[in-house]
Amino acid sequence: MPKYNSDKKNDEIQKLKLEILKQKNINSKLSSLLNISSIIISSLDIKQVLKSILEQTKILMECHISSVLLVDETKNQLYFEFLTNEEEKEILKDIRLKKGEGIAGSVWESKKSILVENASKDHRFSNKADQKLARQTKSLIATPLIVNGRVIGVMEAMNKITNSFFNESDLKIFETLANHAASAIYNAKLYEMAITDGMTKLFIHKYFQGRLVEEFKRAKRYNRNLSLIMIDLDHFKNFNDKYGHQLGDEVLIKTSQEIKENCRSSDIPSRYGGEEFAIILPETGTEASIAFAERIRQDIEKINIKYHKKNIHFTLSAGVSSLKTNNPDSTKDFIEMADIALYISKENGRNRVTFYKKKYYNCFKNKT
Repeated sequence: MPKYNSDKKNDEIQKLKLEILKQKNINSKLSSLLNISSIIISSLDIKQVLKSILEQTKILMECHISSVLLVDETKNQLYFEFLTNEEEKEILKDIRLKKGEGIAGSVWESKKSILVENASKDHRFSNKADQKLARQTKSLIATPLIVNGRVIGVMEAMNKITNSFFNESDLKIFETLANHAASAIYNAKLYEMAITDGMTKLFIHKYFQGRLVEEFKRAKRYNRNLSLIMIDLDHFKNFNDKYGHQLGDEVLIKTSQEIKENCRSSDIPSRYGGEEFAIILPETGTEASIAFAERIRQDIEKINIKYHKKNIHFTLSAGVSSLKTNNPDSTKDFIEMADIALYISKENGRNRVTFYKKKYYNCFKNKT
């Protein structure tokens, strides 16, 4: 065979290989986009949605890092809501960007996407995150998350795996991703508003009851641990009468914040009613649930609230029940056990945590 024909055949084979690789890449990206669409339809958990979208973003954009910053409307600042590396979120939790500050702030202000080939040479770039993470952002792409004409956040992808730059083709894909993300966040926020208490931002009573039934059935079926904590603020009515409802609301908010900060993502903290709170603790046994409740009690005891140059303190009482130790027959029994333990805490001086014991039942019934 002549060398010319051989070379021509090799060239054709190489072109065919490139086309196959290109088609595989397109198919992979289409698959990722379909995955994102299914995620949005199937989940209203904002954390799960964002985690899944950012994982797919890394595949589609072939980047090392991707993140979502959301607008804090009370402070008019951007903050990191989610990153592909969850440990980084904890490191960056205190970073805030004003409108127009950094690439993300510029995207927020202009409502337009930005492609950056070399971050170190772009005057808009803020290295706040790089300094905290001891890394270097080389190239990045950022696009606004827009709902009903309003920017609710910014999505970013940083540093191509291939060390090349993001291009216009990447931008089109990324803007499609951002549209998906904005819709998902908006839907999740609407759902969150429907199931959370407006003041405390904890789950409402109806949601608590539904989730308790679910977790109770699951724990019974698979022989897993499950605990329940009932909490009541001590002398709250007297506190309201003495200091006013505005300060009372502040106490409720601060208590809720402490509860949320101590909870894991799997825990279900709820406002049970008035000054009462309830926390469902999946996969948590007796000792761990008592320690959890005690930690919250101690944190609340340390809080100072300023009132006419005075420091005001407040306390709470808690009752704990555990599925494997107490063996309730129903969720109603489970709640009653934690409630009785709470009653014993109050009867014994308040500002304490009590775990339910069978002997407390008669004591409670005789008193009531």
